[in-house]
Amino acid sequence: MIGELHVSAQDRVLVLAPHPDDETLAAGDLIRASLAAKAALRVVFATDGDNNPWPQRWIEKRWRIGPNERLRWGARRRREALAALAQLGLDEPEAAACFLGWPDQGLTALLMRDEAAVERLATEIEGFAPTHLVVPVLDDRHPDHSALHVMAELALLRSGHRCLRLGYVVHGNEGGRAGRVLVTARRDPAAKQRAMEAHASQLVLSRKRLLGIAARPNRFEVVDVHPLPEGQRELRLARSASSRGHDLLLVLGVRGDLVQWRVPVPRRNGSATPVDARGRRYAVEFRADEVRILLPALPVPPALVFAKLHRRDPRTLIFDEQRWKAGADLLPPEMEALRDIATMG
Repeated sequence: MIGELHVSAQDRVLVLAPHPDDETLAAGDLIRASLAAKAALRVVFATDGDNNPWPQRWIEKRWRIGPNERLRWGARRRREALAALAQLGLDEPEAAACFLGWPDQGLTALLMRDEAAVERLATEIEGFAPTHLVVPVLDDRHPDHSALHVMAELALLRSGHRCLRLGYVVHGNEGGRAGRVLVTARRDPAAKQRAMEAHASQLVLSRKRLLGIAARPNRFEVVDVHPLPEGQRELRLARSASSRGHDLLLVLGVRGDLVQWRVPVPRRNGSATPVDARGRRYAVEFRADEVRILLPALPVPPALVFAKLHRRDPRTLIFDEQRWKAGADLLPPEMEALRDIATMG
């Protein structure tokens, strides 16, 4: 069922965009509706979209893309993002935009490195205090998008802030998703198209595809957390033959604490005993069709649990075949009834 989403002058809308152009593709209608309602608006760009070499090679007529060229390309994409926000109706886009400058195609590695990225997002959330937080959905096929979702959930947990979370799909299937809401107020497809035209660097090789996405009305999924049942320590993650060359990633969010580790997936069946930063041991069993993870007895049950089989960089293909799973979706198959109860609640 698709309901309608409206905003008011009392609302505060924070849009998290993995790259410049995601703000227009995913939330252009919502940005315009927020401005029309005189709601407070902030757009945070996680990366500058500087690691996108093929349009740069085409436009600049060069093959080698080094650090200086990427820096210049990132600056160009920041300018395009500000121009797009102006087309969406912002009188002073510089005042509403924040560019974090994180590594393009590197957000998963950033998430797994330390707590700095999560802490930075928590600071943004605490400072702006949004009523609406707009984020990519967890199963978006682009790893930067899904990693930003994980970071946002961890940042909300860390900050203790509560708000309505709206998930959007840019790379993936929009159909058949539950709990969808549609922005209806003051929709102007022409303004959204003009905003997308401002991202000229991205249209040189993907014009038809991107303008087609921009033409769609924005729909969002109401995001909810479905935690593990109390005392549940065993996790399951489906595995296929394509998981060769992957790492198993695990992220646990506990209020005031963050656990991250990764272990290589063996070519055949095997086991591993990863140790987190606090010296706690985890038991991992790799089988032909699944991965089993046994959590240690933690002093405080995790509020958030994320796991993924992640293809190692460097990547020749951007999009993920296997994606993050969270909370109740990591329950063993024999606990399917509990999973259904959790996701329904």
